[in-house]
Amino acid sequence: MSENEGTTEPRSVRKRPGKTVTESRILDSAQELFAKHGPAAVSVRQVAEHAGVTHALVHKYFGSKDDLIKAVVYRADARRSTAARESPSLKDVYRQLLPQVMVERDHSMMLVRSAMSGVEYMPLADRIKTTGAMIELARRTAASGADPAPPPVDVDPRVLIGAITSMILGWAAIEDWLWRITGLDPADKEAVYRQLFEIVDYMADLVLVGDEAALADLPVEPQAEPQDQEGVDLEPPRDGSGNGHGEVQPA
Repeated sequence: MSENEGTTEPRSVRKRPGKTVTESRILDSAQELFAKHGPAAVSVRQVAEHAGVTHALVHKYFGSKDDLIKAVVYRADARRSTAARESPSLKDVYRQLLPQVMVERDHSMMLVRSAMSGVEYMPLADRIKTTGAMIELARRTAASGADPAPPPVDVDPRVLIGAITSMILGWAAIEDWLWRITGLDPADKEAVYRQLFEIVDYMADLVLVGDEAALADLPVEPQAEPQDQEGVDLEPPRDGSGNGHGEVQPA
């Protein structure tokens, strides 16, 4: 035996990726597939094939499919929870989280698909930690007595409409899940909706503080000619003189 023999790992072991790398690859594959198809439509075996590992290895590292879903959720949620706990204000944490959410679209899409499919991530007693941290931060921010920033100016109406539309559609799509993670009571739906509508009203008014010159430069979509219920133009046909009394053409 050589001097180093017996202390050096076999070549096959050295080439094998470490557990952390393999776990990350499995989580990446699961997140991608869950985002594309929804967790309910994806099997553990499909995740294993996508990650290039055995079905048994996924079970060894993560347990059941429900455990795998939770692991994917918690991986991103841990970073966001830390930002929520350590940020000085609600606005500051959103400034940190928005770029992450936009970049990690697979994770966001997975959450939405899961919520729409009624997939539970965890027991109700263990809600997603980021939401709780954000609610507590919002309360601290409100209690601080700080003056709110003035509303943004020069808001592009297209961005504004996109923001309002995404908020309304997003709420409608995952409302059942929102009640649970925020601690809102579905019995208070009328009061919650009233506040939601007030928020939308406030956002809609942001167009009033825009740059009028910039708004004037926006392309205007051509308006379709008004039609009656049968799809016939309401305006009578005109003859060449433009008097609106053209000859009736034979059938």
